[in-house]
Amino acid sequence: MTARIAVLAATAAVISSACFAQSHPEYLRIGRLSAALYKPDSGTAPHVAFLIAHRTADYLNHIGCRELSARGFLALCFNTRFQNNEASVRWEELPLDVKAAVDFARSQTGITKVILFGHSGGGPLMSFYQAVAEKGPAYCQAPERLVKCGGDLNGLKPADAIVFADAHSGNPVQTLRSLNPSVKVEGGKRLVDSTLDPFDPRNGYNPNGASHYSKEFEEKYFTAQARRMNELVDAALSAQTRIRNGQYPYTDDDIVIIPSGGNPGPGPGGGATLAALDPSVAGLMSTMRPEKLLMNDGTIKTQIVRSVAVPQPETAATNRAFDTGTKIFTLKSFLSANATRATNSRDGIDYCSTNNSTTCAVQSITAPIMIAAMGGYQFIRDDEILLEKSGSRDKDYVVIEGALHGFGPCTACEKTRGQYSNTVKNLFDYIRDWANKRF
Repeated sequence: MTARIAVLAATAAVISSACFAQSHPEYLRIGRLSAALYKPDSGTAPHVAFLIAHRTADYLNHIGCRELSARGFLALCFNTRFQNNEASVRWEELPLDVKAAVDFARSQTGITKVILFGHSGGGPLMSFYQAVAEKGPAYCQAPERLVKCGGDLNGLKPADAIVFADAHSGNPVQTLRSLNPSVKVEGGKRLVDSTLDPFDPRNGYNPNGASHYSKEFEEKYFTAQARRMNELVDAALSAQTRIRNGQYPYTDDDIVIIPSGGNPGPGPGGGATLAALDPSVAGLMSTMRPEKLLMNDGTIKTQIVRSVAVPQPETAATNRAFDTGTKIFTLKSFLSANATRATNSRDGIDYCSTNNSTTCAVQSITAPIMIAAMGGYQFIRDDEILLEKSGSRDKDYVVIEGALHGFGPCTACEKTRGQYSNTVKNLFDYIRDWANKRF
């Protein structure tokens, strides 16, 4: 009898989603933004809108808009003014793009609540907007910021809540942890310090599986990554000073090239992130205390959660290549969106030295926050830190068992076929229930 009830309930849920499902998104312009508006095809008119965007990636067909509209919500996916152009990013201008989307969503008939959805690099974007909306421009003009915002961010309307779905700590942290501190290019030659080379078997690298580095190497490596980042920051600041003083070849900006710095575009790949090579690295790939783990069967267990991510030894090749392993910025885009201060890249990061920081922003946000980390990826501990530092009294954290960064199942992580088959359903059902409980 119990099994029959469970089957009927599951069938009802599928039928309900099918009734709501969005089949024809409306593509539109919101000022300078490209956007796609997803509405339920049938059912009760939505009163809650989700907004989804990324700093540079094309999110018009983001899975979140499809899944959330299928659960009865209005969903707006939009691209910012810096779509597909990392080198042009001026981070402090981006809240104006989110503002346009928030204002548009609030103008839609029946919408009473707006929830920001921060996936990956959308996490620092949406949290930056919300922090400025709640605290005013003083938030992004703090003296410790490497780059400060201007006076055009007054009057932003706060969203009613934020969902962080495998959001990262911020692009500067991602850049920091992707740096290969063993590499320098001088005089057209690639110079490698073998004592810091994460791809040297003598240091623990395994080209055929999981690498294993000593604690001594880890500490030396994380410290060297921070030292390299600080050198890059100091060089960029010095160049800007010379530009202002008329002592530079250019009057406005210059290129910043970081060999073996990681994928030049949004998303993973090409970086020398130690945890991607050795998933057992402490302090990055597991929670520090018992947290909720949403199992594939829909039940929740509370335990220390460890990522089931598989190692990525192939980055030895992609990190060395120009196309896949070289960061290309300008002085302005580097300092604005990719630079931070740090003493080591694991737990010595000055999160508030940059405005591109989810970890800093959540400390100034009081709206309800939901955080979902993907159990087959690298942000479990980083997202737990968001929970710890959040200034909201209404905050929730859950890990989706076996999910990849894009929310689908990590089939390479499975011990039995189909072990993580429900990751997408589980994530978006959880978000639906969390939102409906509050709004």
